[in-house]
Amino acid sequence: MRKNSGLKNEKQVQKILVSGSAVLQEKNSAGIRIVRAKKEKPNAPYIKGYPDLSEIPTDNYGNLSEAGILTNDKIDGGIIGGKLIRPKYDRDELEKSIDTDIFELIPNEPVELPDTVLRSIYDEATNNISTLTTTIETLNSEVLQLTSKVSELEVVSESLKIQADSEILKASTLEIQNGIINLKISETTIDLQNAIQNSINEAIQRVSLTARTEALTLENQSLRDQVYGLSAATAAGGTVGSSSNFAVVVIGSEESQWDMKDTTSKELIKDKTNWRDTCKIAIDVKNISSTLTITKIEFLKVSGTKMYAAYSELANKTVAPESTVNFKLKFDDKVEQLDPPRGGAENYNSQYKVEVTFDDGTKDNVQLSGRLRKNKKK
Repeated sequence: MRKNSGLKNEKQVQKILVSGSAVLQEKNSAGIRIVRAKKEKPNAPYIKGYPDLSEIPTDNYGNLSEAGILTNDKIDGGIIGGKLIRPKYDRDELEKSIDTDIFELIPNEPVELPDTVLRSIYDEATNNISTLTTTIETLNSEVLQLTSKVSELEVVSESLKIQADSEILKASTLEIQNGIINLKISETTIDLQNAIQNSINEAIQRVSLTARTEALTLENQSLRDQVYGLSAATAAGGTVGSSSNFAVVVIGSEESQWDMKDTTSKELIKDKTNWRDTCKIAIDVKNISSTLTITKIEFLKVSGTKMYAAYSELANKTVAPESTVNFKLKFDDKVEQLDPPRGGAENYNSQYKVEVTFDDGTKDNVQLSGRLRKNKKK
């Protein structure tokens, strides 16, 4: 738009403010206001020779214009104006001006062609590409199948996760129940242990009482046996040891104040070779104890002249509890050496003891008085 056109044309604006639309050109039949150039003075007459170019319109750059330009001063009516001409250009010359490559003086160079390969290589590569394309399509199909399977497995995994959560919840519930049951079991176990301990204590007490009862019964029986044994031994004229576990009863002794008394003669000893066996005295050893065994019996002289002796088999004799063993006496060899006074007889006195050893290592003995009467004749 021109600098002084339209509302910028102060002179035209003042006219419009004063006279209104009367200052504008009238509209034609089409309703358009036509802008006309102001009438110019007639040109000077043409002079033959060089043409006068001073009157030819030019543009802002000094170039000649075919139609010229309507300036604001030439416009009659105050309407804006613009360039209504079309420049004329020579296309061929313009194309020449664009092509700036100079080739007339430069030798011809071969045109650079794109890179190519042999047909055989191209065909092989094409076949490989086709094969690989088929492989890719197969792999893509497999990928789709695997993707489908993965989706299915994801669904199954989610289902399994739900089941796992459910199982975990069940496990937690069972663990809590298990804890409650274990607590009840612990309480029951403690009660059971207390009951078992009480039962054991009661059983121990019963066993203890039973054992004590049996022990007392055995002791009572032992005492009764001892009493009966002692009574029996006493009734039989026997002598009881200091421990009251055994007694000695003399059998075959002649009536006298002596525990053992027998008679022999000088003629009997002279006439019989077995005169030692003519002794009529025997001894019963009674084991009154109900638990101890007599493992050894000894017949020993304590004082005086030895007149009686035991046979050698006595060393092998033992006496079981509450039983009796008998052993026979014989005249000692020293009896032969005893010489009574002429026409008379002589009494010889001595002391003996029967000593026993029990299986617990304890010993006991019974003292026996003895007398032997030796006559001259039978």
